Amino acid sequence: MDVLLLALADIARDARTLNVARALAAEGLDVGIVASGRLPAQDHDSITLFRWDDPGGRAWQRWWSFTRRATSLANVSAPVIAAMDLFALSAARTLKRRWHSSLVYDAREFYFALGPLDGKGTKQRIVSAHERRGIRHADVVTVSAPLDAEIIQRQYDLKERPVVVLNTPPYRDAEPSAVLHERCGISSSGTIVLYQGVVHHGRGIGPMMRALPLMPDLHLCVIGDGPATEALQREAANLGVAERVHWLGAVPYDDLHALTCGADIGCCLIEPVSLSYEYALPNKFFEYMMARIPSIATDLPALHRWIMQHPVGMLVGREMQPGDIVEAIRRIQVPATRDAMVRQCEDIRKLSYESQEPIIIDLYRALLERHG
Repeated sequence: MDVLLLALADIARDARTLNVARALAAEGLDVGIVASGRLPAQDHDSITLFRWDDPGGRAWQRWWSFTRRATSLANVSAPVIAAMDLFALSAARTLKRRWHSSLVYDAREFYFALGPLDGKGTKQRIVSAHERRGIRHADVVTVSAPLDAEIIQRQYDLKERPVVVLNTPPYRDAEPSAVLHERCGISSSGTIVLYQGVVHHGRGIGPMMRALPLMPDLHLCVIGDGPATEALQREAANLGVAERVHWLGAVPYDDLHALTCGADIGCCLIEPVSLSYEYALPNKFFEYMMARIPSIATDLPALHRWIMQHPVGMLVGREMQPGDIVEAIRRIQVPATRDAMVRQCEDIRKLSYESQEPIIIDLYRALLERHG
């Protein structure tokens, strides 16, 4: 095996790991993945999955279970190992020592300042210390945005700047569809704002719901699940908008594009509760572009920079007041404005994952050459 990717995730829903694996396999490399779930059918012949049975439960239990599975692989070795998130880094370090491999660490978030750990100082310090120890063993660090590279390098005093691999999807044409309207029972005159991703506090679902009472024809569709789902469902009920918030659950990554194309506006309202969220440039922003739907986004550094360069949506102040959200949506609904934003979404042709693949391939090829 040439490359082994480790990800504490359901592989069918982990776009970043799946895209890296597919790019390397298409280059003829022998690629394996340790993750939960099942590979999409199209990958069965090109990628090997070493399946981890996710026990669920508390984070430390899942972390321990994953590390045990990854480090107990038999009759397998790889000259290059990639920890595709912080929670795979401990296992990757063990395998690096055992196999004398090169190690790639994908710092896809600011794990030293996670949004879900806001206000949980002890847990955050443990996670930060773990990353600080582990990142020193990485031969290459990758991140998902240019600002992230600057901050990660400074945070850990890295000698080399992390390699930027944008969180963009592979190119696909837009597929205009009424599937969300039909599945959720929304009339054709209703406006759908779509949120996709893990359901955490701080991801803008709450502020979006609080804007719904001001627009009776506005609906919020949520594709994803997560620990904040029940609390947000209760909030929707308290706001009197439960019938206009539609919870579709998580879907396989390969099914996401068709559903996204059925929305009118993408929700990228990140609440700056942590440094990780402050500088977020989430893959959903690019998924909305790929679907050719405008976005509503918080005016935060990375999102501001990208919307100034690619005017595909409206920025909302970081306080995310309901009236400001509604005003942004109404401006997007102006036909000339919407048409201009949809045209700008065509920039995704230059930003799609195909533009990132050479970076990935060159990086892994260079590491493989060290091993002869």
